[in-house]
Amino acid sequence: MAFARAMTVIERGVLALVVVLTLAAIGLEMAAVYAQRTVALADILLLFLYAEVLSMVKVYYARERSAFLYPILIAMTALSRLIVLQGKEMDPKSILFESVAILILAGALVLMRSPVLRGLVDRGLGDRPTGAPHMRDGTPEADRGAAGGPAAESAADADGAR
Repeated sequence: MAFARAMTVIERGVLALVVVLTLAAIGLEMAAVYAQRTVALADILLLFLYAEVLSMVKVYYARERSAFLYPILIAMTALSRLIVLQGKEMDPKSILFESVAILILAGALVLMRSPVLRGLVDRGLGDRPTGAPHMRDGTPEADRGAAGGPAAESAADADGAR
């Protein structure tokens, strides 16, 4: 129990450090933009990366677990930023490989958001009950009628009235 508590304290400290360092990086970036008196696309994309990192920490604090989707989004944004910023100077093969990497990450994102895989992941973590309702015809309402929900009760009332 003491080990778990110590790990939680260390984890919270590291997350607080991530937030502080991210805010410091945002401040330094804004100072550089102010000093140059110009805003470049690279600056905007970098701020998006910082916003994603802060969102990831926020989700972790809200759910008390790590969000798998945010690192994928951060990686996609970082690769996109790299392609945009160095597109003209980069070897075409590198651009192709980085584009394929973005597609692979996008595929991973789609898979992780799919109901089938998400159910497997959540059950593995113990977050979702294993007896999740089954949907028929793609709508939960269609299933409620068969499972004894309000639609089934009203149908039973109608049959009893006959």
